[in-house]
Amino acid sequence: MTDIQTHLASLNADDFRQDQTRVCTIMAFLIGVDWQKCSFYYEQEKQLYEELQANQECVIIRSLCRIRTNLILNYSETQNQMVYNLINLDRQERYREDVKTLNKSSVDIIKVNYFVNLYLADINKLITQRINNVKDIFPDWIRWDYIRPLFIMPRGQKEKEIIAESRKYLASKNCYPYQMYINWIPVDEGNILINDRKFAKVLYSQYGDIFEDLSKVRDASANVKRSIYEFIDNNSSVELVVDCENSNPFKLASVLKQLDKTETAKIQKIVLYDDVHTTNAWRYLKAVTGIPVEHNVVERIKYDKSLVDIKMGMGISKAYYKDNVTAFILLSSDSDFWGVISSLPDADFLVMVEEEKCGPDIQNTLEQDGTYYCFMDDFCTGNIKSFKNAMFVSALKDEMEKTLAVDTNALIEDIIRNLRMDVSVAEKSNYYSKYIRKMRLEIDDNGILKIKVQEE
Repeated sequence: MTDIQTHLASLNADDFRQDQTRVCTIMAFLIGVDWQKCSFYYEQEKQLYEELQANQECVIIRSLCRIRTNLILNYSETQNQMVYNLINLDRQERYREDVKTLNKSSVDIIKVNYFVNLYLADINKLITQRINNVKDIFPDWIRWDYIRPLFIMPRGQKEKEIIAESRKYLASKNCYPYQMYINWIPVDEGNILINDRKFAKVLYSQYGDIFEDLSKVRDASANVKRSIYEFIDNNSSVELVVDCENSNPFKLASVLKQLDKTETAKIQKIVLYDDVHTTNAWRYLKAVTGIPVEHNVVERIKYDKSLVDIKMGMGISKAYYKDNVTAFILLSSDSDFWGVISSLPDADFLVMVEEEKCGPDIQNTLEQDGTYYCFMDDFCTGNIKSFKNAMFVSALKDEMEKTLAVDTNALIEDIIRNLRMDVSVAEKSNYYSKYIRKMRLEIDDNGILKIKVQEE
């Protein structure tokens, strides 16, 4: 039984597709695996693979890794071509395309009077120097200090160590992913790049660590997604309504990220009902979705009493009766939302809840009513790096504007006035260009942001 058949024997097709393969796709591309060899596993990441092909730094690492693996696998033949036939790497068939690819990126590895071990030393050095350039391609949840060493041959500039590492690889070639060289302790685990769950588990174990956050590597089943798509397609107008007090903005981001964009684009808008005491992250949701967002912040009359549920219920009723919205995807884990659903029997509802916040009673009630619900927790949270980054940058801009919004013209006038200096217009202009315009931000060793003034 093949590795693929063994893996699929214990999984149905939908379960197999729940396993995420983003990290594995990146790894396979970088170490030099052709798409034809890995497309079965990474079919859902075809677009990612194509994006990697367009990324110059990724292509450079890929070509260097391919040449390195081929040099080790074909050591004698390559060496003989160099020594006896004077045929360098750029004229040997198995290396020609990768050498051309590197040349296009201004990376010239060809040297005269060079042999295999010298080339391996140079390539190891180049990979070590450049591997950090692809760090941002990987999701933030996986440890870069575990990923980076996979590409770096230990003591890879010394001939003795190159030979020892090459022998280790050749002796256990079948224990390496797609038989491509990586720096690891070879373990017979089958293809460790089948999916991100297996890869993370094996990778962390190499460091005596345990990978436990399965939410990063598993996604909702195809059945769950189909039910959501059918709900959207069966209704002429759909709003996504969020009880921000009882929902997680990053879990909503993971839901939107994992659903088909052509389907989510049919949602008219996202309506947030937010309490003044909830996380600020909701304020930035509109920065990271292609769906219009209406953000309703509900003030409190009494400090200990939220009015979000009431406002949300009224808002849904208004949308149904006045705005002709026929269906609502409702995000809330609070049983109070049942009052809204039961009050609008002709409206269609799909409810998304967080499992730990939603008890069995409300789940039973929804099932008996025939209202479809699903768990937001089932959606993969490992692929929302862009959401988090966009939210962080938006929040950072807001904070910086509040902290550093200084009228520099007024600043100069205040300084001159306080010092009781008699200055001309030309002198004032000189102060502005010489000192104000040259001010720079610096962060000290304690993480304190300060403004650095240029001195004489």
